[in-house]
Amino acid sequence: MKADQPLVVTFSGGMGAQVISAAIYFAERKQGRVVYADLSYFDKPEDVVLAGQPGHCSHWAWQLGLFGISPAAFESVSVADRRKVEYLADGQEKLERALVALADPAVREHFKVPASIEDLLPGWSDAKFLCIHVRRGDYVNVASHLVSDEAFISLAQRFAGILERVVVLSDSPIGESFRVGIAGLFSSALFLDDIGVDATHRIMRRANALICSNSQFSLIAAALNPGALALIPKQWFGGADRLIEKPLHDRCAFQTLSA
Repeated sequence: MKADQPLVVTFSGGMGAQVISAAIYFAERKQGRVVYADLSYFDKPEDVVLAGQPGHCSHWAWQLGLFGISPAAFESVSVADRRKVEYLADGQEKLERALVALADPAVREHFKVPASIEDLLPGWSDAKFLCIHVRRGDYVNVASHLVSDEAFISLAQRFAGILERVVVLSDSPIGESFRVGIAGLFSSALFLDDIGVDATHRIMRRANALICSNSQFSLIAAALNPGALALIPKQWFGGADRLIEKPLHDRCAFQTLSA
């Protein structure tokens, strides 16, 4: 870190990645540092890619509107000479600094959502429930590792008899075998695979227990819901990319014992 230099935080990706960047920006500004945002990613129009196009991933539009945050909230700059600034791009260090930032209640205040989910799940506002986020969609085109359906079902079994309700959220159609494997464990089960980013995030923020996929979208929902029991995958990436996982493992005090 070069604290005597201005910091430029890159913004890219969907809501999870955008929250990570914004959290660092807000945290560094809170400490009195000169910080800018590189918003050039959004110069390109949104292009949502579906599964089945190997190597292609969606290019997302601005997704922080849920929190009342617009691009105008950031002092942006296009940096030609990166030697004069600390330029923070995606990677292990950026994730590490974001997790530190999101542990600060003052930073989390920037990402408020409505306390009630009655408009999304009628009758669930006062209920205790497990939420499972299954990341698929365009991610299957580029992912070096995917958490299997069987792994999600096995972990959900640990909550049978502890919580009576479960909601499964996914960005792609939820298969019948997955539905059957989960539904038999709980007295009430909902499967929602077409409700949009904002609604999905709000439900994860309200969950009492949250089983995350290996996605930044899951991760930031867990970080912004500190009262929940959050379980994150042990493996997020394959190959050399596994180095990025270290900040996650450093913050996990326990692991689940497989049957």
